[in-house]
Amino acid sequence: MKKDAALSKQNQIYEQLKEDIVTGKYSGGSFLQENDLCAAFDVSRTPVREALIRLSHDQYIELIPNRGAFIPQMTISDIKELYELRVANDGMAAFLFARRATPEIVADMEQSVAREAVFLQEGNFVKVHEEELYFHSLYINNCGNKRLINIINMVGNQTVRVMRISAEAQFRDTLEVSLKRHGELTEAFRAHDQEKARALMESHWEYSKEGYIRHYIEGTLSNRL
Repeated sequence: MKKDAALSKQNQIYEQLKEDIVTGKYSGGSFLQENDLCAAFDVSRTPVREALIRLSHDQYIELIPNRGAFIPQMTISDIKELYELRVANDGMAAFLFARRATPEIVADMEQSVAREAVFLQEGNFVKVHEEELYFHSLYINNCGNKRLINIINMVGNQTVRVMRISAEAQFRDTLEVSLKRHGELTEAFRAHDQEKARALMESHWEYSKEGYIRHYIEGTLSNRL
């Protein structure tokens, strides 16, 4: 029971710190100190240290000896490189998934797109972001290539900061185009049109990249990354 309780506490700390990094509560360029975290969570060093190791493995932070856990500042070059990877890898995942797409998963995608539209209409941009992540998880996790899934998820751990903060900043232009593209992708998956699915996915992430770079330059995104 003690082992289960310790694991539960570690998971709690991991999830909370991940949320705080993704939402910009802890901004890029700052350090997390073990002593401060132990006091904040009222725990010993062990669960904090294990949570930080997991965050480092998932590339949310960098562990620097004698300095602490560093949250990297995301630059325009980082955004460009990360989204170039998403263009290529998600494009391939969409291509592979289109061949094996089942009616059940496509129906799940349709429902996701419908929920996303409602959230966007209501102005609930954080929920829109969560629905975006769910939509993308459907074709990624069902593309049939485990190594590709691991690569996309690794990159996704870093891009999620940009996506979440842009949602909170209410970049409606980017979100509206994203919603439209999700609907088009669903149709391509239903038709098992692999080439169209890949082209739409590549265009989707390319547009996102350009939008995020523009907002970064304008200063509406970069001050929290």
